[in-house]
Amino acid sequence: MIVRRATVDDADAICDVHIRSIRVLCANDYTPEQIESWVRYKSADNYRKAMTECGEVLFVAARHLKIIGFSQLWKDEITSVYVAPEGKGIGAGRALLEAAEDHARQQGVTEIKLRSTITSIAFYEHLGYQRVEDTIYTLRDRVKLECVWMRKAII
Repeated sequence: MIVRRATVDDADAICDVHIRSIRVLCANDYTPEQIESWVRYKSADNYRKAMTECGEVLFVAARHLKIIGFSQLWKDEITSVYVAPEGKGIGAGRALLEAAEDHARQQGVTEIKLRSTITSIAFYEHLGYQRVEDTIYTLRDRVKLECVWMRKAII
């Protein structure tokens, strides 16, 4: 497995991984209505725009030349860490999280935050993140998702 900085050419694969991860790995923690609302507006153009216009940094994990996960960083916030179902349990999530943390550290960030899905709380806690606050994320069509704000010192 390799982890590298994403390019705009990776956007289609990133979108595919994101949607499949939500549909499969989050299915036990969120309702079908929540899942469908969550994936409804995902498009490759959103990831291209994040990289080219919004200043976000994305990383991808690839195995056998296929992208199996991605992470997304904006300033001091990790906005995404998702792995495809076939990438679960092989260290892809951890490697992607570490890539984003390392990049943030290089930019002078000393504490990083993220909003975790219910599905991923234990994953982040295992990697040193602390729960800060339970919250609700409202999707574009007003469907609500339970989440948890978390943070970690990365000095």
